[in-house]
Amino acid sequence: MQTIPNRLAAVATFLAAAATLPGLAVSGLYVDAPNWAQQARGTDLATLFLAVPVLAVGLWTSTRGSSAGRLAVVAGLLYLVYNYAIFAFAVAMNPLTAVHIAIFGLSLWSLVLAGRAAVEGSDGVTERLNRRAAGGLLIAVAAMFGLLWIGQIATTSTTGILPPDLVKAGISSNPVYALDLAFFLPLCALAGIGLLRGHSVASYAFPMLIWVALMGAGVVGGLLLMAAAGDQIAVPVVVAISGLSVAASILAAVALVRPGSATGLARTSIRLAHLEG
Repeated sequence: MQTIPNRLAAVATFLAAAATLPGLAVSGLYVDAPNWAQQARGTDLATLFLAVPVLAVGLWTSTRGSSAGRLAVVAGLLYLVYNYAIFAFAVAMNPLTAVHIAIFGLSLWSLVLAGRAAVEGSDGVTERLNRRAAGGLLIAVAAMFGLLWIGQIATTSTTGILPPDLVKAGISSNPVYALDLAFFLPLCALAGIGLLRGHSVASYAFPMLIWVALMGAGVVGGLLLMAAAGDQIAVPVVVAISGLSVAASILAAVALVRPGSATGLARTSIRLAHLEG
């Protein structure tokens, strides 16, 4: 990644780590409805123990020329953009609001300036993915959550009754609908289809697998905190999201240790020959 985007990502990573500590340690920092506050704290858990290490390792290895490191940074930044957009727009104002907005902005600008170049220059990692399994999982995630959110929107539009999750969270509109349906789920679907069809958009598959794993961890963390606070949670939902998160993690990890394919090596040779010519 280029120097300026790398620095923006590094500052965003540091601020994210710093913001999660009071979020987890200071009781009453989040002044939202208890359900929504527990979800915010669940995100803090996943950010501190998973997303920040992924970004830190990715930034360190990317400076040494690692393609996987660059993709890990993209995945971590996508996670930060997603979650801190929610913190900025849908979490009640608190002493960390300015920091949350800063993390959102820094992550977004780092992606805008260098995200595409990082992804398109990392074909070797994509070639090592299990195309059918990874592609199928990404398409399944996009279809499952897309249909779920569209169903909830349609039900509310026709009946005027908010989904129970929104009622518990004390919000009248879910920012997850917009983020998922407008950008993140289509990117999952395109990356999955690209893997199955051998299209260049498959380059986004590896970071989206990591994104699915990180997001799943945050959701499960929030649900477990709700359960600890005495709320009723749907155990099958916890199991399903945990399964998706673990499966995505395994598929991404296998790509890191799997030998490169002959196709990937051939494409690299062709590009090098073209450049030398």
